[in-house]
Amino acid sequence: MKFVRAPILLAVAAALVGSAAAFSPSSVAGRPTSASASASLGMSSGSAVDRRSFASSASLAFVGAALAGNPAPASAVGYFAEYTPKFDDLKQIYVLGVTLDRLAAKCGDESQWDAARSGLIEFNKDKNFYTGYAKNYISKSVKKNAEGDPRVGYIKEASASISSIQELLEGRQELTGSAAGNEAVRRVKESQRLIGKFLAESGVEDEKVSAFVAAH
Repeated sequence: MKFVRAPILLAVAAALVGSAAAFSPSSVAGRPTSASASASLGMSSGSAVDRRSFASSASLAFVGAALAGNPAPASAVGYFAEYTPKFDDLKQIYVLGVTLDRLAAKCGDESQWDAARSGLIEFNKDKNFYTGYAKNYISKSVKKNAEGDPRVGYIKEASASISSIQELLEGRQELTGSAAGNEAVRRVKESQRLIGKFLAESGVEDEKVSAFVAAH
């Protein structure tokens, strides 16, 4: 299945500057690959607004950038053996990993659980976004079965872990209070570890990526 990028929302920087200023990447340039993919992925302009809400309410702050969408798959641009890994082609996964620190902080403070839950609800409206993004990145260098590549599996597992935190904080997984908060933080950290594995095996040589991998 192919994926398309969401429209870039330039207003996101203004909406989020008040909540976080720890990271300020530029937006990723992606290319639409099919007219029908937006319906499958749910990356309409409306869901792009949802992702702004996710970034704001969960304090996963994409300051200066919107979630621009998936990198163009290899089949659309003739990559494979000729492809040189680029930071811009996996930037959104890096951004997610870095800003998950803020979600962990909210999960560890029960007074901020409402804000964390609001963001997680938005995340779960398109919880497969990052898996699709990772698959399209890997498809630039893996000609067959990019979806089955272990690196895509890291992001799929990380996304599932993040997604599950909503029910945890809502008391639907048996744990409550500090026990639920501690488990939520553990899941966030595990998600960051998996994102670190993806980045470490991505082939991208970049100081920011190396620093994240070393920290997780």
